[in-house]
Amino acid sequence: MEMTVKDRLYLPALLPDKGTYKEFNIKKGILQKIALSDAEREQIGLHRVEETGRIEWDTQKETPLAEFSHEELELLKNSCERLSDQTLPDDMWGTVERIFDACQEL
Repeated sequence: MEMTVKDRLYLPALLPDKGTYKEFNIKKGILQKIALSDAEREQIGLHRVEETGRIEWDTQKETPLAEFSHEELELLKNSCERLSDQTLPDDMWGTVERIFDACQEL
């Protein structure tokens, strides 16, 4: 599953805020994988535009992530299934679709 910077910024909001100890550890591993290092932030020019409050970066310089374990994908899928009746921005639903697509390949 290729995860863009936008996906990586959305993902923490998609994950459950509570669960079992095993789910906590899987979630912690996911969050460590998707974290944007200071070097990566600088490389892509990630910054907040004060006037609009938007976060912007150079999408041409980003490198998508693609490494998730079976357990991590399962937690991501289950998290997204719980959101199915909620209202989310369209581009966030795009992230959810990519997660479901990756889970179909399991």
